[in-house]
Amino acid sequence: MKKQQTISHSTTKAEYISLSDASKEILWFQQLLKETNSEVPGNVPTLYNDNKGSIDLAHFNINHNGFKAKHMDIKFHFILDLIKNQKLELFYVSTHLMAADFLTKVVGKTIFLRSK
Repeated sequence: MKKQQTISHSTTKAEYISLSDASKEILWFQQLLKETNSEVPGNVPTLYNDNKGSIDLAHFNINHNGFKAKHMDIKFHFILDLIKNQKLELFYVSTHLMAADFLTKVVGKTIFLRSK
């Protein structure tokens, strides 16, 4: 995982940029699988996110809670085309169920014991 290259003024924007970056990584990995004849047929990659605002942006609900997507660099809207063309699925998952949070956030005893 690498650091985000731009400064964000909102959590929604930061999560949206991260979704865009993650989608590029997924496409790269799909291409690698295709080139090594290891492709998984018929599966559309799925991204899970715990920020409803960024998910709404990616599903074309551009003015979610007054957030203006027009102030974002066009390169981050790459994910819009992927979802529109059904090359990527994006779903909401509660923060408490995110397995990746173990790597980025403090984990309490209850969550740690539940994950065993």
